[in-house]
Amino acid sequence: MSEKRFKIMLAVDGSLHSQVAVQLVAGITWPPRTIIHVLAVAPDRWSFQDLSPEAQSVVAETLAQVRQLEWAAAVRLTRQTAEQLEEGGLTVEREIQEGHPSEMILQRAAELPADLIVIGAKGLCAPGEFRLGSTAHKLAHYADCSVLVVRPPERAQPLSVLLAADGSREAQQAADLLCALSLPAWAEVIVVSVAEAQAGLANGERRVVAEMPEAVRRALLDAAEARAGEVVERLCDCGAHVQNAIRFGHPAKEILSAAQEHDADLIVVGARGQTRQELYRLGGVAQKVVKYAECSVLVVR
Repeated sequence: MSEKRFKIMLAVDGSLHSQVAVQLVAGITWPPRTIIHVLAVAPDRWSFQDLSPEAQSVVAETLAQVRQLEWAAAVRLTRQTAEQLEEGGLTVEREIQEGHPSEMILQRAAELPADLIVIGAKGLCAPGEFRLGSTAHKLAHYADCSVLVVRPPERAQPLSVLLAADGSREAQQAADLLCALSLPAWAEVIVVSVAEAQAGLANGERRVVAEMPEAVRRALLDAAEARAGEVVERLCDCGAHVQNAIRFGHPAKEILSAAQEHDADLIVVGARGQTRQELYRLGGVAQKVVKYAECSVLVVR
């Protein structure tokens, strides 16, 4: 990863979660030659064609004024964000586009191309009771690259990072990403491996095993411990401060529970696990973790 320019798209809208996302990006030591591409999207306002010519003229004038104000706000926001990041020695590009936020972010991330999209969990328009805004939800599902969904942490640094290790390709890529960062400077890592208390059925569905022989349970736990051990050793070789946590049960539930127990600030999870189905861009475990986590979540592809 350090052999090429690592490009991060940071989508900003001025919301609280967006401000926290900027602070998180500024606080992490990224690989050398990393570029932060700051993007603000001014919403594309609809016009109303079924109005009278006089009313259409009034609406068009009003929308033009709104667009002008929103564009000016986006200019200020991207400039202030760039200045904040550049103070930390980061290389920054900034851009403003007009359109539907999620569609524009996905389009520009693919065109750059970006290695990582960073976005606040909720934007300016997300209702207070929602844990995940529609834009962050769509990016986590449909982006071609990794997505970091940021929620306000309980503390600044060091961050407590929980890495879900299931042996999948994406989980291995997640460990690669953490190894590329200067972990000791900003993070403590807990590697969680879950012995899944489920069985696969012929149609690809999963069901919980009510009664499991102790020998089978022990074998599953041993396999989970072996997976975690490989990742822990790898991260230790990178100089990280690491511990492991072996769990038994449903993966998403156990990851979320472990995150609460360890007071995690960031959960790192592969987009799809070992039971991956090619028609889904985001696996069931990652979906639940992104939606229900109380902290920030990095979905790795």
